[in-house]
Amino acid sequence: MAVRFCVLGSGSKGNAALIAGPHTRLLIDCGFSANAIAARLEGTGVTWETLDAVLLTHTHQDHVRATPLRECLAQNITLFCHETHIRFLEGRRQYRKLCDAGLVKTFDAGTPFKLPGGAQACALPVPHDCARTFGFSVHLPETEHETKCIVYVADAGHWTKALSEYAAAANLLALEFNHDEDLERSSWRPADLIKRVLGPNGHLSNRQAADAVRDVCRHGTPPGTLVLLHLSLECNRPKLAYAAALQALGENPNTNVFLTRQDERGSVLDV
Repeated sequence: MAVRFCVLGSGSKGNAALIAGPHTRLLIDCGFSANAIAARLEGTGVTWETLDAVLLTHTHQDHVRATPLRECLAQNITLFCHETHIRFLEGRRQYRKLCDAGLVKTFDAGTPFKLPGGAQACALPVPHDCARTFGFSVHLPETEHETKCIVYVADAGHWTKALSEYAAAANLLALEFNHDEDLERSSWRPADLIKRVLGPNGHLSNRQAADAVRDVCRHGTPPGTLVLLHLSLECNRPKLAYAAALQALGENPNTNVFLTRQDERGSVLDV
């Protein structure tokens, strides 16, 4: 079975992405209801019953909800989170039950950790206005001699050199293209929200994400697949994000580019 990737939904109203390999099936974030996740998993070949783990990037409400934690307990699914996430999660009854069942494991930034089925992940610190936010580099064995790498980075206020070094090894890079800066500045949004989004701990603009892609290409081989995450419904346009990505790839036309949406899951992609 090939390693596959599918964004179940990405945006300010909810986030979750599926990574599936021959022996490992996991979600990055669970920012929809358990029923919504079940519905969006239809057609992927994965269900709640066959998931092994959930990796948590941070604790904003659009990335972790209560009912998926309850489903993790029911299906014996392990939640991987950082110790700083616990201060937010420990007030939730579902989280405490997961702990009591031994289904919570913590990770350290920059230190590889094992996932079920022989996969391995590394948590990548990301600048964002939430206590400790992470992207992930996930390595999954596809065959006895071949491993595929997926790097996932969303909710980032700015790009860092360290992120480029990890992303340079990715077969698939899933990266935030949140907003167009002109549309953000001229939007109806409150001034403090605009300042937050445009700030160093807010979200990546199309321009910033395109610069990140250029930097990744300079560090290594361009990813075979680029997935655009977390497009703002109000302050971005799919064609603007797509054009920025293509321009950044420039002389690397062999990279396939895919857009994602908030209201429905994306394509199931072979990595």
